[in-house]
Amino acid sequence: MLDLEDPAASSWERDLYALYLDGSGTHGGSPVFILAGVAVHEHDAYHLQQRFSGVLGRLPGAADPRDYELHAAEIKSPTRDRRKPKKKPSIWEGVPTRTRFGILEAGYRALRTYDCIDTKYPRAYFAAVVERSYTDYEERAWEEVLHRFDEMLQRQAKESGEHQRGIVIHDRDATEGRVQKRADEWRMMAGRIGVLTHMIDVPFFADSRSSRLLQAADFVAWGLWRYYGLPSPDDKWARTLWDRFDSSGGVMHGLVHVTRGYRFNRCECPACKSRGESSEVAPTGEAASN
Repeated sequence: MLDLEDPAASSWERDLYALYLDGSGTHGGSPVFILAGVAVHEHDAYHLQQRFSGVLGRLPGAADPRDYELHAAEIKSPTRDRRKPKKKPSIWEGVPTRTRFGILEAGYRALRTYDCIDTKYPRAYFAAVVERSYTDYEERAWEEVLHRFDEMLQRQAKESGEHQRGIVIHDRDATEGRVQKRADEWRMMAGRIGVLTHMIDVPFFADSRSSRLLQAADFVAWGLWRYYGLPSPDDKWARTLWDRFDSSGGVMHGLVHVTRGYRFNRCECPACKSRGESSEVAPTGEAASN
């Protein structure tokens, strides 16, 4: 692995990709855990943020967009749970249903249609959908996503000769300490997949209320949960993003579905089908011992 302080690295381009992540399916009844988000080059981070924030222009005239977090599940269903009367009401309760769904649709449209400043540095989506029957489902999800992000940066370096570095930001939660510990280990030694070679540091955690791009990651994660987490899959939201996940050679590298049914060709989701059709090896979590 080439060290950041290695003199041989002095001629490298020091541009940066940032991968913004969020989780979904963390509640006990979910059959899957999802870690997902958007990787964007530093040149595009501000512009994508502005494009995504722009969907709040649909709010009623007196509303201040800065008060509204773009949290997909809450926008869709903001009604307070009567079993939790002390919970603070959602600010989205005061927004008409039609307006809320218009904002949801505009958010996914912004994520799908944003054009990058330089086509050499495309924005790309990444996600791992892991069945919660695996006891280490969170660790598997993190390992898959970090390595697939790292592999995209490696692939870009081989194709263009320009080495981009990567940084990861996740919505703040209780996993921070153990995720950072495991990521640091993966930067030094191989886990199930290999060594992380293009990450400048361990993942950082921040408050999603302060970052529109973390809120964009929430949209990606929630859209996937609606498809993978419900008894009757709802692909209305995820289907707008399928072809925006990192891919190469007909394989959807950016999205992996870790399911025990993969080896039996029982899954017809876009990620599993792309690997089956290309004869690529199974996702790491499935190939590993149960």
